[in-house]
Amino acid sequence: MSKLVLACDCGTTSLKAILADENGAILAEVGESYSLSQPAAGWAEQSPTEIWAAITRAARTVVGQAGADPADVAGLVIAATWKAIVPLDADGAPLTEAMIWLDSRATEQAQRLNEAMGTFVGTGQEYWPRLMWLKENEPEVWDRARHVVGLNTYFKYRATGTLVTEPSDDFFHAPDAVTQERYERTVAAAGLADDVGKFPPSRPSTAGVGTLTEAAAAELGLTSATRVFNGFGDLPAITVGTGTARAGGVHIYLGSSSWLVRTVESGGSAGSAPLRFTMGADFHGETYPLQTGCLAYDWAVEQLYRAEKESLGPAVNDLVNREVAQIEPGAENLLATHWLSGELPPLGKNAKGLFLNLTGRHDRRHMVRAVMESICYTHRMSYEQYRAAGGPELPSIRVVGGGATSDVWMQMLADVLQVPVEIPEGPTHTGAMGAYYCGMVGLGRLRDYAAVADAVRIERRFHPDPAACASYDRLFSVYTKLYPALREVFTELNGDY
Repeated sequence: MSKLVLACDCGTTSLKAILADENGAILAEVGESYSLSQPAAGWAEQSPTEIWAAITRAARTVVGQAGADPADVAGLVIAATWKAIVPLDADGAPLTEAMIWLDSRATEQAQRLNEAMGTFVGTGQEYWPRLMWLKENEPEVWDRARHVVGLNTYFKYRATGTLVTEPSDDFFHAPDAVTQERYERTVAAAGLADDVGKFPPSRPSTAGVGTLTEAAAAELGLTSATRVFNGFGDLPAITVGTGTARAGGVHIYLGSSSWLVRTVESGGSAGSAPLRFTMGADFHGETYPLQTGCLAYDWAVEQLYRAEKESLGPAVNDLVNREVAQIEPGAENLLATHWLSGELPPLGKNAKGLFLNLTGRHDRRHMVRAVMESICYTHRMSYEQYRAAGGPELPSIRVVGGGATSDVWMQMLADVLQVPVEIPEGPTHTGAMGAYYCGMVGLGRLRDYAAVADAVRIERRFHPDPAACASYDRLFSVYTKLYPALREVFTELNGDY
């Protein structure tokens, strides 16, 4: 059998692992889930060791399902959510649970950092304020921490015994001088300049980290000859997997969270995006994020289709899609907001979900459709922000993630954005495929990430319907007024965080 790559894409609440050959054929796949703890308002934590255990189970399962010889697994690549904070002791053991990207407890620290910088760095969810919170509120943990790492770095350490991060999850070292200067100013303003040594060095995503230790090989069901590559966070993994990791590439991801990303050459325009991630020395991703994407859809289905979900399992989504398709675009003037976890500017972290204009004529079909449409409306806000900053009009946009499996939802998105939507083959595998392509470049079997674009096949296309576009134009105008109208109400209910 040809040499194989094992790729793991660790999302917020679950991972997908694939075993693929050098032609990109998936020989086996498996999913694993793990817990998310929210012990207090604004907090979000996970166990790094629990996720590592899920990775090991997934690795053994896919190799077994494929009937593969473990000696044929040439490479392992792990992608994981970015901006997690995992303090490690001198022996490499986690001192606390991981404070993940969704955690927004550091409101006070963010305010102080923004004031010190004289500009908006971020909310209490941003990386540096959460480091400040940990240092100030858990001083014993901070002092004991020999290293502070992200999830991707921790998993590679478990696999190889080597501590090395990668550009998308490194907020102390940058491949370009402009970003490095900004990092240094931010770190100094955050009072972290004396702590830089706690954070591991960075290497390119395709760099080899090492081979598996004997212990890790036994856990994963592989051999110690398997090479581990540096990998990356979930945003660049999906960018690579969609084939848009090249200048001007744009995609939308519809998973638990959601985003619109435009790939820009390093040194190019900073644009208007609230966030950016580093692909490496050549590219970065301008990111328009949604805190809550399919999590809001899942919540609506759980509440409104609970009995059917218990009897049908995942097939409940087929029922929901059929029923939602019975409702005209606009859900008879019912609007919802998907902001269950709050949202980043221009919305607010204290914004929450609601249904507006609900009447006795509406039923659960309208309510789920309104939630789905709300996510499309927020992406249109991002797209208009991107266009206002000089981004070119798109001839089409690639969409991936669990939401991309729904034809009715993808038609909504095309109608709301008024842009044709393209769905690549295997849209739920995109992050894992991005990790696979990372391994293929690392092994020397692909030239670079730009070469991936030719390997991605489009399986479905959705074109805007003019009649639906007109309905959505009117409701989108109303949707954009909701947060400004309710900002003070949200502050009164939820505080200013």
